[in-house]
Amino acid sequence: MSGRYGHLYMLIVLFGLVSWGCAKGVGKAVCGDGTCTAPTEDLANCPLDCTPAAECGNGDCEPGETADSCFADCDPALLCGNGEVDAGEHCDGANLDGMTCAGLSAGDGTLLCSTSCRFDLSSCSGTCVDQCSGEVYSRCNGNAVEECQRGANGCYQWLQTLDCAGAEQICDEADGSPGCADSCTDTCVSGSHRCFGNLSQDCATGANGCLQWNDATDCSATGLVCAFDGTTAVCEAPCTDACDSAGDGMCLADVRHECVLGTAGCLEWQEDQDCVAIGRYCSGGECLCADACTAGQTRCNANVIQSCTTNTSGCRVWTDGTNCAATSQICNDASGTAVCATQCTSVCSSGQTQCSGALVQNCTLLGTGCWGWVDGVNCAATGKLCTNGACVCDDQCDPGERSCMMVHYAYECVQDGNGCWDWGNEDYCMLQGKICLAGYCITL
Repeated sequence: MSGRYGHLYMLIVLFGLVSWGCAKGVGKAVCGDGTCTAPTEDLANCPLDCTPAAECGNGDCEPGETADSCFADCDPALLCGNGEVDAGEHCDGANLDGMTCAGLSAGDGTLLCSTSCRFDLSSCSGTCVDQCSGEVYSRCNGNAVEECQRGANGCYQWLQTLDCAGAEQICDEADGSPGCADSCTDTCVSGSHRCFGNLSQDCATGANGCLQWNDATDCSATGLVCAFDGTTAVCEAPCTDACDSAGDGMCLADVRHECVLGTAGCLEWQEDQDCVAIGRYCSGGECLCADACTAGQTRCNANVIQSCTTNTSGCRVWTDGTNCAATSQICNDASGTAVCATQCTSVCSSGQTQCSGALVQNCTLLGTGCWGWVDGVNCAATGKLCTNGACVCDDQCDPGERSCMMVHYAYECVQDGNGCWDWGNEDYCMLQGKICLAGYCITL
């Protein structure tokens, strides 16, 4: 090729090379445009665009990490309480992730966050029930992989994330990590039952050809919860806490009751201790001592020197010591300290009484010819207090008065066997489908 055609050919080739270079060349990198353009941009000179990759095992649950991909960093038990809403959590402390009662289709009110980082709808006017717990993040349902995620109603639900059948595979979770595979392994015993969150499940051959847990009843769909008694799984109404916090105490007469977590998963009152049986009385939810004396005290009981000691119940009581009569002496405590002496001094007058802790003491003529204090009635034995030398009732209420314990129990002020007024005639309103108002079980 020569002449003008040769020059034309060279021009076409040169134009093509220039055009190709412009099309394939790299434009100027701009830090902050959201794209990390190598090699001119890196983490050191443009951290806005070049963020570090998530590193599993560094103790931080970073963007891109979940409990499934990096349990060491994203363990829900460790993350709850850090003030941030992490994978598997509804909320964290005061951080409600922008959610409200209305946003959860739970009516009006104040949305709260529990200590386990789950939404607490107790102060909302309406409620929903979680289908799954949020503690197990994925499962096989037939040949589909599902994850426990918060649904539109604000409660946790199983939502499909992967269809193994579409890839001509089956779902297998034998190693604890559900995923698509070419074969499967039995994960349960045929005919057995369980609760999986609030799903009632039966073990049978699934769509993958292996024994797997299959949903039988979705209890949450009807506002119920799943309960397992060791053999069968059934749907039942969710329980209601009868008390505020585990470990709290209350008194019914002189029996202490403690707030414990019941078998149904709610807090309930359980009888803990008969305070009278250990020489105490119940007040303010605790068994308290009716101390008869103070440490270091001594006194005369007839001609016996008594000292103030602590008994096995932790209460201070008078304990017999030296018998002065054994040395032909008398006990004298006129100085404030009991001693054996040859002379006596009367410390009281005939007919006088006084209190020593819960004991009534009577002024008695002793064998020495002097008047002294001698133990009489123990008021605590009848659930009373010693006041001004006499046993008197420690009335807890007035005749005819009625009261409620939260909204669950109704009580009436009644007279006990000792003639004292105390709360009794307990009526558990919830067993009747009622609530307590002004001391009566009322149907709403």
